[in-house]
This record gives sequence, structure tokens and C-alpha cells, in this order.
Amino acid sequence: MTSSVQVTRDGGVTLISMQHGKVNALDLELLTQVYEVFAGLSADEVVVLTGNGRAFSAGLDMRRLLDEDANYSDSLLQALTDATLAIFRHPAPVIAAIDGAAIAGGALLAFAADYRMMAGGVIGLPELSVGVAFPPALIEVARYVMGKDLRMHLLGARAVKLEEALAAGFVDEIVAPDSLLEAALANGRELKNIPAVSYALVKSQLHAPTEQCIAATDVNVAGHVAKAWMNDAVRAGIRTQVERIKSK
Repeated sequence: MTSSVQVTRDGGVTLISMQHGKVNALDLELLTQVYEVFAGLSADEVVVLTGNGRAFSAGLDMRRLLDEDANYSDSLLQALTDATLAIFRHPAPVIAAIDGAAIAGGALLAFAADYRMMAGGVIGLPELSVGVAFPPALIEVARYVMGKDLRMHLLGARAVKLEEALAAGFVDEIVAPDSLLEAALANGRELKNIPAVSYALVKSQLHAPTEQCIAATDVNVAGHVAKAWMNDAVRAGIRTQVERIKSK
């Protein structure tokens, strides 16, 4: 398998870059690689997660989803959940250097980080406009960041630009595109001075309510979500969105 995730070390910080096509559309292979990279990190590795300079990730690869059978959509949702939770549960600092659009699944990967620095594009969860839903664990990760705004954004299928995202607390800092990566790495090097055991302890305490909600979720709900992705009306919505993108 050709690697779509590049890993480099810079001044004690691990830089993880998604490099998968023009907009880092999330398919099974990319999500599996993101999960495997995070699963293979040592507990004290400070991470900067970024995109390809054009997009952080524009969301799930809907064209691929239409081309595959039901088993693929089940595997894709599980891979998105696994990758998101692997980022969320990494004990050391994770900084998302958002270098372009972070939409739907791409936004969830960014929300799983501890700190978000954004240089351009939009961020949000507009997938309901296509007719698809996310499993409960992913909604809880989004709730951790979006709080009371989650309902309006999720049901309203919204994605927002930089200033609104900053004002709402969806991102923590706006950075010029040409200085984003270096600023994120500098931030990571500063966070590396915090004792790893202390950072991990505080992070786990902050995450505890979210983890409790995830653990309490009815396991059948995720199955209902996966089944809904194969509904004729949902697939028609996905097909319409794909055609809309093709026509641009």
C-alpha cells in the first residue's frame, strides 16, 4: 500500500501530514493509515497533524462510497471512528495545523486534537445536507469542542469560515498560511517542556465526561447509522452531492 501519511520528526515534535489526493478525501486506506500511525506513537510524542497545503481534509470520499458495497461503508465508518479516537486518546499534546478545508470527517479529525491552528478554508459538520449521520462516538468528540453549538451546526449542516470558527472556539488561533506549519511546530516544542505524565493526567481528566458518554452509548446506534448510509434516499443525496462537485 502506498503511504498517504508522511511522518517526520522536527525538533522533538512528530509531524504527521496527510497526503492523499487534492483534498485528502477520507477513504478506508487513508483512515487506516492515520489510525496505525497514531497507534504506533510512543505515549510522550508531541504531534502536529496537518494536511497537504491545499486542504486538511474535505471529508469522506463520497465517490468511492457509491462505488463500493455495504461492507465498505461499514468499514469506512469504523475506520473514521478508530482514527478519530486514536487522535483524541493520544496522551501527549496533539496540534491540528489546519491548512485548508476541514469538513465533516476532516473536521472530526481536527476536533480530536488538543489545539487547532487554522490558516484558511472552512470547518464544520455539514454532512446532514447530504443526508448522512455519524456514529455516537464521533458526535461526542464534536460535542467536546463545539459544546452547546453542536445542535445548531449539526442539524443546520453548517461549515464556517475562520473568524466565526475562532469566535465559537472551534479553532484556537488563526495563522497566516505561510507561517502555519512553523508556528504549529514551535507550539509543539513549547508544549514538550510540560512533563508528559502531568499533561496526560490533565488531558484524561478533561476527556473523562466525553469518554463516559461514549462508553454509555447504545452499541446498536452505530449499527443503525451504518445501515442508514445504505438507505436509497441517503445514497441519492450522496449521488447528488457528487454530481454537484463534478460540475464545479
